[in-house]
Amino acid sequence: MAPKIATIDASEPLDKILDAIARDGGVIVSNFLEPELLNDSMRAIEPFFSGGKMYDPKSAQKDLGDDFFPEGSQRAYGLLAKMPEQIIKIIRLDVWQGVMARFLKDHCSGEFVGFNGANKTTMKSGYILSSTAAIRLVPGAERQALHRDDVNYGTGSLHDPKNPLFTPMVGCLIAGSRATYKNGATAVIPGSHLWGPDRAPKVEGCTYAEMEPGSALFTLGTTYHGGGTNQCQRTDSDAVRTLFAIFGQRDFYRQDQQEILSTPIETARSFPDDILRLTGYYKAVGGVGFIGDHQDPAEFLHVDTNGVGKFSK
Repeated sequence: MAPKIATIDASEPLDKILDAIARDGGVIVSNFLEPELLNDSMRAIEPFFSGGKMYDPKSAQKDLGDDFFPEGSQRAYGLLAKMPEQIIKIIRLDVWQGVMARFLKDHCSGEFVGFNGANKTTMKSGYILSSTAAIRLVPGAERQALHRDDVNYGTGSLHDPKNPLFTPMVGCLIAGSRATYKNGATAVIPGSHLWGPDRAPKVEGCTYAEMEPGSALFTLGTTYHGGGTNQCQRTDSDAVRTLFAIFGQRDFYRQDQQEILSTPIETARSFPDDILRLTGYYKAVGGVGFIGDHQDPAEFLHVDTNGVGKFSK
C-alpha cells in the first residue's frame, strides 16, 4: 500500500508544512484559500470555461509526448491577465511565499559554486511565478502520465543524493472544487523526489491528493505525480474537477510561461512593485534577465513607445 501524503492546515506553523514537503516531496495544505477568495476565483475564471471548448493538447504533445496532457480537459492559461486581483492575493499568501522561499532561494543552490578571480562565489537565486492555469477535468478524461515537472528545465542530471531538495520549480495546485479519486484527484508518489534519474515511476506507488475546495497540493519539481482519471458520470455531484495551478520557479531559469508577454502592458502597469518582482519584470537576484545596460525590465514599463523588440529609452 502506497504511503499517504500528509494534510496540514494552513493555520499550523509554516515549518510543519515545510518539513512535510522535505520528507515526502509534497503536502496538502487544507484551508489554503479563505472561502471568499476561493469563491471570487471561481467566479473570475468561469467566463473562460463557459463556452465548453476542450483543450487541444497538440502543441504540448510535440514538446512533452502524446500522453502528457490527455484529452478531456478545459484549460485557461495566463491567469495574471485573466484574474489579476485573485492571483495577486494568492501569491502574497504567507504559505505560498514561505514554500517558494524555502525550496527556491539561495540555500538550496549550494552546488552552483565558481570563482571570480580568487574569490569563491555561490550562485544566488530568488523565486518568481512560473506559470498559471485553471484546469477543469470532465468525465471521461484519461489519466496523465506520471512525471516530474522539472522535465521542462532539463535538470534531470541534478538529481543528486548529496543535495536531494534541489528543484528548479515548485508546483501549487489549488482545489476550486472537491478533488476525489473518482473525479481525477492528482496521483502523487511520496518520497520520489529522493530518487535518482534512472528509477521509473509506477502507478502502484501512488497515493491520491483528495482535497476539499480551497485546499492546495504543493509538490517539488522532482516529485512524480500526474492527473487522475475522471471516472464520474456527468450526473454525479462532483463530476467536474477544477484546479488552479499557481507554480513558482527559480528566477534564473527561463519562465515556464511568459508572463510578460501574456499580460497586457496596461494591466502590468497597475501592479505594485512586489508583484512586478514576483512575475518577472525585474532581473533575477543574480542579474539574468536584464534589458539595455543591465537594467530591470520594470524600468521600461511606463515608456509608451515600448513593445516587443522596442525596449529602449
